[in-house]
Amino acid sequence: MNITRYFIVIIVSIGVGFFGLRFYDNFSESSDLNTFLEEAYVISTLHNESSKDYQRLINFDELNRDEFESTFIEIIRNAQEANNILINSESQYKGSEKELLEIATTSWLKGLETFQVSILNLVDQEYTQVLEESIAESISSLSVGDKAYINFLIEINSKSETENIFLPDFFNIEYTGIESNAYQFAEVIVDKALENKSGLFLKRDISVTGVEFVPESIATTEEGYKVLLDKEVSLQLVIANEGNVEETEVLILILVTDEFGETIFEKRTKLNTIGPFESKSYYTEPLKIEKGIVYEWFILVEETENEEDFEDNIYSVKAFIPPED
Repeated sequence: MNITRYFIVIIVSIGVGFFGLRFYDNFSESSDLNTFLEEAYVISTLHNESSKDYQRLINFDELNRDEFESTFIEIIRNAQEANNILINSESQYKGSEKELLEIATTSWLKGLETFQVSILNLVDQEYTQVLEESIAESISSLSVGDKAYINFLIEINSKSETENIFLPDFFNIEYTGIESNAYQFAEVIVDKALENKSGLFLKRDISVTGVEFVPESIATTEEGYKVLLDKEVSLQLVIANEGNVEETEVLILILVTDEFGETIFEKRTKLNTIGPFESKSYYTEPLKIEKGIVYEWFILVEETENEEDFEDNIYSVKAFIPPED
């Protein structure tokens, strides 16, 4: 009797262990699937926003360079974030749906990065067949991503119906959707970009637009010299970015000399950033100058690469404190 009871206990334990293991496996698989679906929804949201911005940009209507570049930076940032979500996924789910979504995110990212570089090169350089082929390649990559994402939606919806799984509201996303006509579409894109080239054309121009003494000068002589109060004086510089792209590390040289050619002050400084069509002020340190001597403040803003007009990068002004009677 004891032996029979012993065998019954063993059989029951094995059964409980087996079903417990099956329950754990099912729970683990369900948890991984839910995690994947949450990640997939974030990816879908990111690319939904990016695809809408992309469609707006490729119309090239009333675009300027800064808007184009800043919007595309955001588009690619979203695509990189979406790609990183799957690379660093917390889910061990191995279904074909995940593989399709991986193909979509990597293809979209590759296509967007290639497109951004190719379009700006097309605008800034002379047209070549190589540039058009690069644009066609980017469109082809985007189309592969579109197709993979459509198949992802088909399979995940099918899985939902057969296994009664609740799905997030995934967005319908399409960047181009025309894989077989990538080269024809590239020709259209090239024509539109070249037609609107003036708005996207890279313009770089930093200038010194004005100076003002602090305290303000009290008069100006016939020679154009500024008459100053008998106080320490500094100079306010106004530096303007008259180009259509942000400039970084704008270098400024400030030199103050007396009428004998002696340098009494010299400094190199920089503005970390200055946005397109933006102006920034910079104040020099206060100086104590001698009465009755004419001093010259010389300002030079180093020209940026490929700057169109660098004559306005230089500014000079002369000033003095009147001598005592």
